[in-house]
Amino acid sequence: MFLGEYTHSLDDKSRLTIPAKFREQLAAGLVVTRNPADRCLLVMPQAEWEVVAAKISALPLTNPHSALLRRAIFSAAEDLTPDKQGRILISQRLREYAQIEADVVVAGVDKFIELWKPIHWQEKVIQQLDAGEINGDLFAALNV
Repeated sequence: MFLGEYTHSLDDKSRLTIPAKFREQLAAGLVVTRNPADRCLLVMPQAEWEVVAAKISALPLTNPHSALLRRAIFSAAEDLTPDKQGRILISQRLREYAQIEADVVVAGVDKFIELWKPIHWQEKVIQQLDAGEINGDLFAALNV
């Protein structure tokens, strides 16, 4: 499980250092792709990617929404393996999609990681929390 929020900077070769806490789970390989729901990137361990990919592949080929999702996810996906220092190279096209320039918010979100431009993270998550857009009702529905 990926938990926590970190801010890291890309190095001069556009490599991102994965937080030490996440490295072991990603050491065998990972996939980075677009998040079609938000302007951020998804990072998944290879095993989790295979589960997600199988679910997307099972969607009907003739459904235009399924086709769009398939194209958005698979065409942008990149297989990566962190180097010995725990760094991955984020391609220019993925950086452009997420509008990541230098700093990156690395957010653990259960089975995957999200990579955000800090201002987008602030607007999408922090400001919405502060505005009360996410309230206790949803959490209460979990019956915990």
